Amino acid sequence: MGEPRVLVIHPPVSVARDFIDYPYFADLGAVQLAAVVERELGVERVELVDAFALPGARLRWRDDGRAQLGVEVDELLAQVAALGEGSPFAAIVVAYTVFHRPPHRDDVLAAVLEGLVSAAGAERPAILLADCYQSGQHYVEVSGDAVLASYPEVDTYIKYEAEVTVPALLTRLLRAGERPSGSHRGASPVLDELPFPAWERVDLDAYDAFKRSVVADLGRPVWTFPIDGRTMPLVTSRGCPFTCIHCSSNPETPRGQAKLQRRYSPERLREYLRFLAGLGATRLEVSDELINVNERHFDVFLDEVEALDLKFDCPNGMRADYLLPRHLEQMRGRVGMLSVSAESGVQRVVTEVVRKRLDLQAVEDAARHAHEAGVPLMIHYMIGLPGETAEEINGTLSFALELWDEFEAWPAVQYATPLPGTELAERVAAARGDELPKLPVVEDWGPYFQTAPSGEVEGVSGEALESFMWTFQQRLNASQGAKKLIMNVTYVCNNRCTFCAVGTRTQLDGHPTRQREKLVEYRKQGVVMVDFDGGEPTLNPELIPLIKSARAMGYERVNVTTNGRRCVYEKYASALVNSGLTTLLFSVHGHDARTHAQQVGVAEAFEQTTEGIRNCLRYAPKGVELGMNITVTKGNHDKIDELAALCWDLGLRWMNIQFLTPFGRATSWVAPDTQVAADHAVEVMDAWAGKIRFQVINLPFCFMPKHRHLMQGDLAKLERHMVFVNNETVNLAEYLAERRVRKPVCKTCPHACFCGGFYELDQVPEPSWLISAEDLVRPLDDPRRHESVPAGFSDRVKKRLRDEGVETI
Repeated sequence: MGEPRVLVIHPPVSVARDFIDYPYFADLGAVQLAAVVERELGVERVELVDAFALPGARLRWRDDGRAQLGVEVDELLAQVAALGEGSPFAAIVVAYTVFHRPPHRDDVLAAVLEGLVSAAGAERPAILLADCYQSGQHYVEVSGDAVLASYPEVDTYIKYEAEVTVPALLTRLLRAGERPSGSHRGASPVLDELPFPAWERVDLDAYDAFKRSVVADLGRPVWTFPIDGRTMPLVTSRGCPFTCIHCSSNPETPRGQAKLQRRYSPERLREYLRFLAGLGATRLEVSDELINVNERHFDVFLDEVEALDLKFDCPNGMRADYLLPRHLEQMRGRVGMLSVSAESGVQRVVTEVVRKRLDLQAVEDAARHAHEAGVPLMIHYMIGLPGETAEEINGTLSFALELWDEFEAWPAVQYATPLPGTELAERVAAARGDELPKLPVVEDWGPYFQTAPSGEVEGVSGEALESFMWTFQQRLNASQGAKKLIMNVTYVCNNRCTFCAVGTRTQLDGHPTRQREKLVEYRKQGVVMVDFDGGEPTLNPELIPLIKSARAMGYERVNVTTNGRRCVYEKYASALVNSGLTTLLFSVHGHDARTHAQQVGVAEAFEQTTEGIRNCLRYAPKGVELGMNITVTKGNHDKIDELAALCWDLGLRWMNIQFLTPFGRATSWVAPDTQVAADHAVEVMDAWAGKIRFQVINLPFCFMPKHRHLMQGDLAKLERHMVFVNNETVNLAEYLAERRVRKPVCKTCPHACFCGGFYELDQVPEPSWLISAEDLVRPLDDPRRHESVPAGFSDRVKKRLRDEGVETI
């Protein structure tokens, strides 16, 4: 039968949809171990079965929502049987990864082990379960006894690195018949003494096909760290010398001992990179904890990948303070995404809580330099750390968004997750006290980083942490360029509303040529939504031609907001609703003629508006949605229920409830008590829920904390641009923010990173905005701008609030 043989297996894995790290490269440990065992025992005595590199390996979605990577268990076992036919294996080493959810009994790994035992019969080989830890993937510290209890099929479990201890156990087994048992701490190898991973034993074409399946079937629209061509994983160093409390690196190092980083020597590193290039690698996935800790090491790496013309990514990130401009020059065009970690945007948290020896100025410098060099940058942050306050969470989110807005440094914000074995886990356990379990019983820690906080910290509840994260994601989504254009086509109006935002501006129509030029400009930017507003847009004879032009340009959604009075003429109503618009909003501010007239200043307006709505409903083609827009004032805030009934009776099923903003004629004299009005609006929306679709506009979240899903429209204002009649353009959110005031309560509010604060109205209307005829026709690139906030507005409002005893920040 010949010399006894050894089989090394990298089994299939399953991952949650919200996994972290890089499970599709988790086979590196097994392939590296196989090379070491080959060297010790001889090539002919060692076989390698990599579930990621067999024909048919792929990603498939399971019925339980998890993604399984690799071949099916039966296919893997069939390959094992074929290799063992006529010469059974004396020992089988099975790689045990964090994606097998230690210490719980993972169904995929269990099926592999059960199959191995069943196929062996009485001549059962020794089965070694080994972490094969390579550094770079997160590590969950668990008891060896717990792992062995979960997998009774296994003889022994080797924690941490495997390249020293596994060959030693195999040698004693094969030479002395000493069958391994129990749990072992894997000793750490000298990297230069390791052979390169046994990729020559792997079907690299099948491996490439597997990775193509991962890319195609995972469902990600964008891959931050691309997998293309022949992407090969490697580590050029193991470990990290820093002591951040959340990090699971160097799991083999006892608490209190210095953490170290072991690196390939410069010459061995060059050889390794050439070895991978010789296998046809076109991109390297470098899983080092920190590749740029040592400047010489990083220089050698960059020089060699440049010489070999390889692309690469370092998804675990680099030290921002060790990142030099010359490094960025070498990385340009080679990295899909450069990654650094700030952890927090507040220096106290970075220094005292995370214990990361990092000046945040270095992060800002890295963002600036990467932007200048044209290298995409991602910055990692986390929220929910023990010892971190709600105000400091807002500080982190604000810092992250500032670097995104200024330098396009993508902010990757996660929840602080106390992986067992980390100092963070110990702190969380200590904070919870003896009365509660030390840590939640978690089968799979991966999704916690993205989707669920691990508990309350410093008085910030898990629910509040989710609100911080939700608001941040909404803000981030809304800040990726304009998605909607709001065009004031005229300032002319046949009403005189007490609160009109443009009521103090010169009554002029916009110039149709310039407005079409604006439509073209934004369409080229990818904008597909436009809202024609006023003034009263139907009084501009160019409105319907503008709608048709917008649709011809490719605008998919076109809205008009109108008082509806001109639609009392059936011919016009029919022409408007059939012009190509997709939605039509009618401004109605009273449930009867008297109340409506008090708000809009015209006695006959109510009759004309309601008849105009009926005409538009009569002629509107299928697919055109009509709704009602109400503005809440002192005169109607207690009649929102009657306005909802009117909306229903007219046949409208969509109602926007809009609160006042300090523009134009709107003053504190016409504004109701905001909380009273908000409470009444909540009652009405709850009563009509399921019948009328509501949206709340211009109201901070704190007035309706349980109805934020109805207030999301405000969040979208960051991605909306407004064009005035004189063709000047503003970002709507920034424009409105100039009129908002922050108060002390905003410091800890989970919506602060997106909410600009409270709208405080002045006691007098805005001064007149005078627009000349020249303003309408001047070229779009003319640099002149109007003053969007009248001089002294903010100071005047803040002084009034201070006089009233209200603190502002």
